[in-house]
This record gives sequence, C-alpha cells and structure tokens, in this order.
Amino acid sequence: MKRLFLLSLCFMSMGAFAQWNGGGWNGGGWNGGGNNGGWNFGGEGSNNGGSIGEYKSKKDLDYVGDNHIGHKLDVYFPKDDGKEKHNVIIHIYGSAWGRNDAKGEADLGTVGVAALKAGYIFVTPNHRTYNDALYPAQINDIKAVVRYLRGNAEELGIDTSFIGISGFSSGGHLASLMGVTRGVKTYTVGSATMDIEGNLGKYTNESSWVDAVCDWSGPVDCRYKSCGSPIPMAPEDDMVGKCNAQQCPDKHALLGANTFIDPYDAPTMVCHGSTDNIVPQCEGKMFYDNLEKAGVECVYYPHGGGHGVAGDYTDEMIEFFEGIRKKKLENQASVKAIDAVASQGLCFDNDKVYICEGSCENCTYILTDVLGKVLSQGVLNDNGINISQLRKGIYVIRLSSGKTLKFSK
Repeated sequence: MKRLFLLSLCFMSMGAFAQWNGGGWNGGGWNGGGNNGGWNFGGEGSNNGGSIGEYKSKKDLDYVGDNHIGHKLDVYFPKDDGKEKHNVIIHIYGSAWGRNDAKGEADLGTVGVAALKAGYIFVTPNHRTYNDALYPAQINDIKAVVRYLRGNAEELGIDTSFIGISGFSSGGHLASLMGVTRGVKTYTVGSATMDIEGNLGKYTNESSWVDAVCDWSGPVDCRYKSCGSPIPMAPEDDMVGKCNAQQCPDKHALLGANTFIDPYDAPTMVCHGSTDNIVPQCEGKMFYDNLEKAGVECVYYPHGGGHGVAGDYTDEMIEFFEGIRKKKLENQASVKAIDAVASQGLCFDNDKVYICEGSCENCTYILTDVLGKVLSQGVLNDNGINISQLRKGIYVIRLSSGKTLKFSK
C-alpha cells in the first residue's frame, strides 16, 4: 500500500454550514460561477485575460451517455495550424464540489486561452456534486472524461500521446487526484474501500491515464486544519456523507490526494496564492513537498494573489506541460526500440524476472524506468528481481557487467 501522508489543510470545520441555503453550498451563496453574494469559487478573473469565443467548439457532449447535466463537456479547438490532431488540456472548474453545471465558467479566459494559443485542444467537463452522488463519484466522472476523449479521438482530432489536466480549487483537488491515481482501480484504507476508477460510459476499455497535472489553489486533503486560517466551511464532509474526519477517518483519507502519492505519479505543477483565505497556501506547499519527497517530478509557484487562477502563471503552466510532452516524445524512439528487443535475455516467472542468457555471477543490477528513475537495485541471485509493484510500462535493467536489458510489462 502506498504511504499515507497526513497533512494540514483547507477549511475550518463548521457542521452548521453543511445544509446552508437549502442543502449544499450552491444555493446562491457559496457559488462556483462567480461572486453572487457569497464566496467566489470561480477564480479571480475566471473569464478574464482573453476571448475564447473566437475558437471553434463543440458543446454539451455527453461523456457518459445518461443525459445527466453533470456528465456534459465542452471541447474548444485551436486555430488551424495545419495539424490534423492536437494534444489535450482538460480544466476542471472550482465550486467546492457543489455545482454540476459550471463548465462554461471554467477559467476560459485564462487557462483556456493559454491552452488554445499553445495549440492544445481545451476541454471543460461538468461533474456530479455530492448532492448528486457521494465521493468517489466525482473522480469517477473525470476518469470517464479521459476515457471518452480517447474513445472519440478520431472524431475530435485528438492526439492522445499527451493529455494534461488542470483544475482550480475543488477542480484542482480532482486534477491532483487524477495524477496520483493513475492505474488505481480500487483502494482500501482501514475499513473503507472505494472504486476510484469507476465504470461509467461506453469506453471502459480505454485508459484514464493523464500525463501531467496543474493544481491551482486546490484543497487536496482536508483532514487536518491547522495549516492556516481559511473560512469556516467543510464541504469535504458532505462529499463522504456528512461525516467529518474524526467520525470517518478512512473515508476522508480516500478523499485526500496525499494518500495515493508514490514515485509513479504524474508530473505536477502547484500554483497557490499567499492571500488565499479559502484554501491556505501552505496546503499547496505541503502537497508539493510530499510529491517531491516521493520522487515525483513537480514544481511549485507560490504567488501573492488570493484564491483563484493567477493568469500571470498560465505561461508557466504551458511551459511545464510542454516540457513533459517533449520529454515523452523524446522517449518514444527509445520505447519503439525497447519494444523491438523486449524481453531478450530475460526470463519471467509470475512477478519475478531472471537473467536467462549469459553468465552474471555476483552481478549487481539497477532497475529503472525509461526516464532513468531508479526503482530498485541489488545483487542478482536465484530469487530474481521482484517486479510485482511495477505498473504497465517500459523498464530497463542495467547490470554491473555493462549489459543493459529492457522489457515491457
């Protein structure tokens, strides 16, 4: 099981707010689309910074097929650059998980325009609220979005070799979860087991894998609240059935992105403002520190703004995504070469791999991924090399004899 990280964060608990305005946070007070008399979860300048209306789009695509408003998405296309296909950036709106209809307010003029100008297809999905269905329904929805995009890649002109995901506030939480649950189907903490992947839609054979994440001011783990002085609200309790972290610690652990961190997670950018009075900046810093500690490629951009998407940092987001995308492209040639010689010189028995050609008595080995990250090392013996914890992918074994062997799992 992955290491369980416990950290401070987020909103001061106040159960009396749980049903404010008739149930949930979206009755006209806590509102994800803008500052309509309450707190603004839609982002500072959600629709500022540029015009998205000049870009072609397809609206209200049903990514599950059940006609639920929470299962609709919009797709915006970059201007004609002569390419038939483009990579994708998905962006998830903020709403304290309390709106199922805010895709049209998902930081279109900041994140959206930046993505489109950089040549990406820009996708904004709705997702269900905790009033529609309890967690993990919300992450199940976003997993289904990615599978839908892969299943309709030809029709939408999508190059699936790189899919980045971004999110603001509660959307940043869901985007971050996408990055740390790649390959996770179900997960258990204590007495609670949840189906993180889900089985929504027609494209369950497709992968929900994302290649990189950008978290804008996300409440990634609401279990501990000593990290700052945010406003007194606790929508995370509603996410797991009106149950706080003391009453339902295992469910809250499964809601926290830090629970799932391991070295194989998606490269992640964290951007968070020092004057954020809804999700304190130290929350983003803690998430970044935990990713870095685990060896995950990550960057952190603290800034002086409040709770919102800082439009000045969308250039950094594009630069980060482009760096990951190009690194992946650079490795494609080596992956093809690996596929051509996969498993030569190696023998496999269940979850063990052995050197089966040539002599390597008392050899030491280093097992890495294709990016060179060391996953294990030691002395070769009759027990072989344990690969049970490896996910699907391409791996390299370097022997002290100078020989290099490559295999796919």
